Amino acid sequence: MSVNSPAMKAASHESILARLQDDIDRLPNALARIAKYILENPEKVLHQSVAELGEFAASGEASILRLCRQIGFSGFRDFKLALAAEIGRPGLPPTAAGTADSALQSLHDTMAQNLSIAHNNAESETLAKVAAALAASRRIDLYGAGMSGITAELLAYRLLRVGLTAFAFRNSNMAHEVASGLSPGCVAIGLSISGLTVDTVQFLKGARSAGALTVAITNRARSPLEKAADFTLQASGLQDHPIGGTLTSTIGKIFVIESLMLALGKAMDKPVAK
Repeated sequence: MSVNSPAMKAASHESILARLQDDIDRLPNALARIAKYILENPEKVLHQSVAELGEFAASGEASILRLCRQIGFSGFRDFKLALAAEIGRPGLPPTAAGTADSALQSLHDTMAQNLSIAHNNAESETLAKVAAALAASRRIDLYGAGMSGITAELLAYRLLRVGLTAFAFRNSNMAHEVASGLSPGCVAIGLSISGLTVDTVQFLKGARSAGALTVAITNRARSPLEKAADFTLQASGLQDHPIGGTLTSTIGKIFVIESLMLALGKAMDKPVAK
């Protein structure tokens, strides 16, 4: 690969992962699904063919090639070579490495930024409306996949602590099966960092069809999950690189949960248990 190739040009100007995160809100859903998978699994992508990536990202090969060209690469091979260099694979040019102290500072800055963005995205009026619905609900179902599933369990725990009936599901089949018991007076909450997780979107759509009020907690505005929700609580955005399932992108959702619990305490006219 020559120094004048599209891959080298793109890699020299901006991080590939940063570019994908910057663009994901503006990408069509098929390309956004590919970008989401790459952001979450960059090392796996290095060992996958176009067909394999398409299968895991639930998108066609043509969409993968289109995404590669859109971010400045001539094809999937050039993209993988530049990605390998960026994440520091052996035998390929490494990216500039900082000291341990600078890495910790960068982690601190990312987490602080996510917390700040979540605070800026918080809307008191929306929180109050969701809290009022939760306080009056007969039942609350929550669903999330992967790390969002763990976060859903944390929110369910907080709701149970104040005496509400809440169930968190990480198994999509079970979540869809029990959703048939939802009805008006119930609330369904779907959590997804990207807002693109198909099972989470389907969960909210099914809950809405059953008459439940639906709530999305997501880091991505203008997503399919938002369209399936009556209310959206946006967390921190997609600024950091969730390599290896890091917890940094969860910081914003934790802030959303605690903000919601503060609003719920007012709606229930009592302090929220800690």
